[in-house]
Amino acid sequence: MGAAMVFSSHDTLEPGDLALLRTVLEEVCDEKSIPLDHPDAQQVARDLVNWYLFGIKHPVQLRTMLEPLTG
Repeated sequence: MGAAMVFSSHDTLEPGDLALLRTVLEEVCDEKSIPLDHPDAQQVARDLVNWYLFGIKHPVQLRTMLEPLTG
């Protein structure tokens, strides 16, 4: 799906970060009718985390970054 981005081990996610990412993941998967346990949802989750660690922190921006990937 997307290009692989690798981040160093010092990148961490706090509980609030995870809650935000989970909400975006659920919304995107619901819109696309992707079950959360499907491999496509796992890829979306990886992409979300990567974009978040890259510096995209706002839910709307995250969804925009996923659009080309989830079409």
